[in-house]
Amino acid sequence: MRATAPGAAGRPEAVIFDLDGTLVDSVRPDHLACAALFEEHGHRLPRGLWAREVCGRPDGYPRLFARMRDLGGGGPQPDDTLLRARLEALWERYMTPEHVRLLPGVPGALERARAAGLRLAVASSSDGDWVRRWLRHYRLGRHFDAVVTGDDVVRRKPDPEAYLRAAAALAAAPGRCLAVEDSLTGIEAARAAGMTVVAVPTALTRSLDHGRADHVLPDLSALEFTGPASSPAFPRPEFPRPEFSRPAFPPETFPPPVIPPPAFPRSASSSSPSPLSA
Repeated sequence: MRATAPGAAGRPEAVIFDLDGTLVDSVRPDHLACAALFEEHGHRLPRGLWAREVCGRPDGYPRLFARMRDLGGGGPQPDDTLLRARLEALWERYMTPEHVRLLPGVPGALERARAAGLRLAVASSSDGDWVRRWLRHYRLGRHFDAVVTGDDVVRRKPDPEAYLRAAAALAAAPGRCLAVEDSLTGIEAARAAGMTVVAVPTALTRSLDHGRADHVLPDLSALEFTGPASSPAFPRPEFPRPEFSRPAFPPETFPPPVIPPPAFPRSASSSSPSPLSA
């Protein structure tokens, strides 16, 4: 099947990638940290519950803590402040290069998009230091013309602000942009921005309904571009469980691009997220 982004002649001008769960697998270590928190309190965290209620959701961790208290027995239960502090300590254990790995097909997809003459950006709700850390670690920064992080926006995903800012930084109309996402929250943000959305679920979130995306792929190796300024091609392969490997790339210098002021108001604010968000 061949599909095209909307716009003149149906040709996308740019591709905007989420980071967590799309370029790097920070999803699995986040689940490991949350599961370890549950285990410390004598509970088991079902993968499906974490995928539905926590992954990529701005209210995910408060929901997780409330769920833990619901499972608790008699006696006083820890409040959100204590649980958050412990979860942050567990993130320190699991959010390391040993666990946060480059996802399958990423370098090839970025190189193919560049060869097709497309402008590239990252649009993430995660903190800027976190985003730049992994772009440096896996030497991905050189591929991107712009990087928008949670530090650059007032409203995080599912609000479209990050995607709209990224499109503005690329001087591309949102309707001529292709957004690549893994989470349901991110899919909603890209759709609200008016972009064509490609979902690439992780092994932990593959059981969720990604039907709001225009296309669903098993990994980024399935994303092809047919030529300069041309349309992406979307085959319909099977969905094998990806095998992860850690490339031995040295760090690179990655100066973050300057993001121009947005052409839309900055009013409502969102709650402070974890180091990684949708």
